[in-house]
Amino acid sequence: MRTRRLLFGAAGALLIALLWIGAVAANAPRDAPADRAAFTVTYVFDGDTIEAEPADAAARALAGTEDPVRIRLIGIDTPEGTPEPECGADAARERLVELLPEGSRVSAASDREPRDRYDRLLLYLWDADGAFVNATLVAEGHAEALRVEPNVAHAGEFDRLEAEARAAGVGQWGAC
Repeated sequence: MRTRRLLFGAAGALLIALLWIGAVAANAPRDAPADRAAFTVTYVFDGDTIEAEPADAAARALAGTEDPVRIRLIGIDTPEGTPEPECGADAARERLVELLPEGSRVSAASDREPRDRYDRLLLYLWDADGAFVNATLVAEGHAEALRVEPNVAHAGEFDRLEAEARAAGVGQWGAC
């Protein structure tokens, strides 16, 4: 009897967490900016870094090349996968692969500083359905907010989403 109550309680908590994730994702901004650039995903390195080919003139201008470039998602940080995977690293990468599978088209927008010290493009990304990828990863607990001046256009939103994910114990906040 006690085991049954525990199982029902756990199932109920899981259902509430899934409903909460859906509500948060529904509240994430869905419209990419008008001046976005289009890229085609060629590889997902980890939860916050991909490789993609410029797919239009705006992307080629942003990247400065027609060749594939590394893109670092602005304003978020996910657990590291190397040299030894941190808790949540595999789940963050798997989720980004779900959102941006190889061959998918992604819309991108920069902030104030276009590249980091490793020469990666720093971008906000929206998937083919219009979901704000950076925000989705934070809302689902796969990433934490990361403020690096001057690229802070969505910092307040990411801070709020992280606080909500932590409070709900989703993603890495419930597993690590």
